[in-house]
Amino acid sequence: MALLQVDVWRHLLVHALVVVISSSQLVTTTTADSSSSSPGNNCPDMCGDVEIPYPFGIGVGCGRPGFTPSNLICYNSSSPPKLYLGNTEVKSISPETGEARVFTFPSWLCYDTPSTFSTYEGSVNLSDPFLISATSNEFTAIGCNTLALLKGTSRYAGCVTYCISIQDAADDDDTCTGNGCCQIPISPNLSNLAVNWNGASNGTYENPAWSYSSCSYAFVAEKAWYNFKRQDLIREENNTFFERVRGTIPLVLDWAIRDDGACRPPPKDAGASAKPTAPACVSANSFCVNATQGDGYLCKCSDGYLGNPYVTGAKECSNINECNLRKSDLDKYEKVYPCYGGSTCLDTEGSYKCKCKCKFGQSGDGKIEGGCHPIFPLWTIPIFVIFVVAIITTFTALEVKRRNQRRFFDKNGGDILKSMGINIFTEGQLKKITNGYKRSIGEGAFGKVYIGITDDKQQVAVKCCTAKGEVLPQEEFVNEITFQFRINHENLVRLVGWCLETDVPNLVFEFVPRGSLYNVLHGAGKLPLSLLVRLKIAVGSAEALAYMHSHGGHNHVHGDVKSGNILLDDNLTPKVSDFGSAKLVSVAGTFQGTHWLQSWTVLQRSEEFKEQFIKASQSFESKVMEFFASHGWSSLLCIGP
Repeated sequence: MALLQVDVWRHLLVHALVVVISSSQLVTTTTADSSSSSPGNNCPDMCGDVEIPYPFGIGVGCGRPGFTPSNLICYNSSSPPKLYLGNTEVKSISPETGEARVFTFPSWLCYDTPSTFSTYEGSVNLSDPFLISATSNEFTAIGCNTLALLKGTSRYAGCVTYCISIQDAADDDDTCTGNGCCQIPISPNLSNLAVNWNGASNGTYENPAWSYSSCSYAFVAEKAWYNFKRQDLIREENNTFFERVRGTIPLVLDWAIRDDGACRPPPKDAGASAKPTAPACVSANSFCVNATQGDGYLCKCSDGYLGNPYVTGAKECSNINECNLRKSDLDKYEKVYPCYGGSTCLDTEGSYKCKCKCKFGQSGDGKIEGGCHPIFPLWTIPIFVIFVVAIITTFTALEVKRRNQRRFFDKNGGDILKSMGINIFTEGQLKKITNGYKRSIGEGAFGKVYIGITDDKQQVAVKCCTAKGEVLPQEEFVNEITFQFRINHENLVRLVGWCLETDVPNLVFEFVPRGSLYNVLHGAGKLPLSLLVRLKIAVGSAEALAYMHSHGGHNHVHGDVKSGNILLDDNLTPKVSDFGSAKLVSVAGTFQGTHWLQSWTVLQRSEEFKEQFIKASQSFESKVMEFFASHGWSSLLCIGP
């Protein structure tokens, strides 16, 4: 027991020396400028491994008024240097939480006989801005026959323990409820406390448990620091509870700004995000809260910011990069800054986001568990796939059609004809002109004929050719189209234009309202025609044939003269149609019907026969038409077997 006493007094002497040194060092210290919001350049900000954050400081101008206590010194004689507050070692000072942690010694009472003992009654004495934290600390007493009293400024609290043997005490790590150890909360707003052993001070108290648990201990420490062990009840040489924990019992202190204004609520018109302010809270993104104990207030960094709210500059409240923290130590920060569902962390000013994985078709908020959800329900995925395939197929088909249209256009000499002023229609234009090919007015060997109206309100007949024939050389085809387009005779159906975007080009003619001579003579809307009208039709048709046979130095033969190809307008003026269709067999179709028409392609290659045939046809066709028109007959002589 004598060794224990010597060791205790040796430690107390060291701490007393620290106080004396600190007092002598600070005799010339003056009060810091109250307007300062940061320490001077020569102010120490570290003592060993302990930071000295503003508003605290050591030395002139290094801290706020009241935060440079004379007993706060850096004890440089130790290695590493240690920071002391009086005779108490300081382990940390936090501007973020308004707390400080110091190390203290336990009080003890040890019996050598049932009535002889030695004791140490420890105490803590604080001044502004410190108070002992009532929420973070608790009072603990250990022993088998112990009554320890905790004396505050004007209050007492007691802790009683009892056990008839070491085996009767609580098990290791059990809760301290009086069976070998006791724990109780402490009162708030305490700046001083001391431990007394009831009855020991006047020597009247005897300890019946001295033979198996001769020492009792009491201390105020941070909650959850102490876990009971039966070994702590046993007194062993150089292995007592005091030897194991001396100078390492953590005590949490609260501090606050108690003499510089008050925490003021924000103005009513400042908005919902505005927070209270106070003079000491000079950092950007900071606000104030009332002190948890005593008067005054604390400054805090806003959510998502970390730093010192009492200063400006490099150490002020700055954005926390939560994503970098997660990367640096995922195990530590995954629960602090969670991103659920495999979402990606994205740092923002004062916060962070968790972006759900787009490649998984998710949306929502990854910061919330279950917050990432599919953009579309699972049952919609097959529908979406079908839709995408349909879109791709449609676009592919349209692209193939566009390329084919261009290929046909080039093959049919579209650019050449366009440069010569020939009217060229697109497939889309023909579809619009015919209103979707809804009204058919006839069908022949070449294909179907539809009525339509152009953008300039002209009625036209659109002949959609469906049959294919032998391909003419492009130059010959272009020449023939140019000739057909430029002919101008009142008894010939005028060619308005072409559509060259199909394999077999489509023709656009002027519309002749009364239809064919055949329909007038024998159709449902037949009319009685006088002899003069019939002669007019015959003469007009003959003039059209003669014009085509000799116009422009070319010899063009109709090749299919019949009443069905002679159209009548409202005035019964004849207009011969399909002139030159046989010539354009390569693009207008293969003919079906008479033997003469089927053989035309072969006959036109014989120059000797061609000259004779043209001469005969010039007179023959005219006379035949005059004869049949005057008699009202519809059939044309068929040359063949």
